[in-house]
Amino acid sequence: MDIFISYASEQRAIAEEIALALRAEGHEPFFDRSELPEGDSYNARIREAVRDCDLLLFLVSPESVAEGRYTLTELRFAEEKWRSPSGRVLPVMVRATDPASMPAYLRAVVVLRPAGNAPAEVVAAVDRLSKPGWMRALRRYAVALVALGAIGAGAGAWFVVENRRTCGEALRLVQQAQLHQGAGDYAAAWDRYADGLALCPGSDEAALGQERLAMDWLDNVRVTLGKETFTELAAKVQPVLSRAALARDERRAADALAHLGWADFLRSREGSAGLDPVRYYRQALEREPGNAYAHAFWGHHIMVTSGDAAAAKAHFDQALATSASRPFIRGLQISALRWRRTAEQDHEVVRVANDMRAGAEPLPTVGGTAETLVSEIWDIYHTALVRGRDREAFLGTLPSKDLLDTFLWLFPAYANSANRHAYLFMLAQLQERSGERADSLASYRALLALLIKQRSNPWGMADAARKAIARLQSG
Repeated sequence: MDIFISYASEQRAIAEEIALALRAEGHEPFFDRSELPEGDSYNARIREAVRDCDLLLFLVSPESVAEGRYTLTELRFAEEKWRSPSGRVLPVMVRATDPASMPAYLRAVVVLRPAGNAPAEVVAAVDRLSKPGWMRALRRYAVALVALGAIGAGAGAWFVVENRRTCGEALRLVQQAQLHQGAGDYAAAWDRYADGLALCPGSDEAALGQERLAMDWLDNVRVTLGKETFTELAAKVQPVLSRAALARDERRAADALAHLGWADFLRSREGSAGLDPVRYYRQALEREPGNAYAHAFWGHHIMVTSGDAAAAKAHFDQALATSASRPFIRGLQISALRWRRTAEQDHEVVRVANDMRAGAEPLPTVGGTAETLVSEIWDIYHTALVRGRDREAFLGTLPSKDLLDTFLWLFPAYANSANRHAYLFMLAQLQERSGERADSLASYRALLALLIKQRSNPWGMADAARKAIARLQSG
């Protein structure tokens, strides 16, 4: 069902929770109007959205019924479409409001006054409104029908057996989905989970598996230009994440909320305006203050928007305080630091790599592979030690021994590659800086011999090697 949510800006938070709950049930709420342009086109888009909706959900508050508020304009659009609000307009009291201040059009129908969880009660009310009359009657007389059905002695037993069979088949589909997911075929895994839920809607294995898949897919998404988009993926997974965001389990809900924010960030990369991923990160941390995903995504958002490295680092430190998804968080941290490509942020990447080495952490994937990450850090070393850009600042990034050990940890594959000359040149400098004079002299000699054999002198390496050999021999 397409649902237009009319609310005053003061009630945005509860409106957002209701939108999440509705989306989790398969409805399509029109909620966020911040990306619409101002002026006549704004009015036209709102009027069109109201005309296209099946139900207008009006959040009643003193603000929403105050004279001059745009919510009353939205209500007027609804009145133009439906002469009677019965079954078409659902007023929900979200703040105590004098009934006399409410428009007569709203007072013509019963106002829902939630006594407990407002989003859950709204979903239940919408469900009642969306069911045809015959279905409501069926539910009303369900007890009698069950009693009649019991007359057929074998009917109940047949139902139990059939339910077991279909749910058993659903479990097999879940196992197939897990295999696809482990192989990185997220699209196939998604289809298997969906098939499993279609067979057995109450399957916790299928529901939880699909939620985890939605998050993994967003964490590892790679799109091919012209074939797929971040926006398409976000649209696919958002209903599932919205369902999980309402879970009682704090970790489950917080993980889902954090990934709803990440989905909005990915959409914004493709030009979607008016999105605010941070609001989801805040909600996630309200559910679970130490949630690793929310802190990591928020830290990434800070780096790509304001570049405030200190504020971002505080969030990444919080995320890394837990063991959950540490390689993913490290990859996200390095990607954030590489976003703007300043010298200081490049140096911070090397500090992060040193921390990973010291903690015996595995190398995370950036851009799809760990080799991509190694290549990016190689470029940082190469820029400073071969090209000579900010060399002294780079050498002060870490204690000399740590800088050398991190180099050796990261780049063993370069020792005998086409980049061997650059490897030897950087290695020799780091060895000399660390006080390993004999090793440094050996590395410079090996470099000079290689360059003489190749008859080359890239970046003046041969000249620098001769000077260093003379310096080390006389030292």
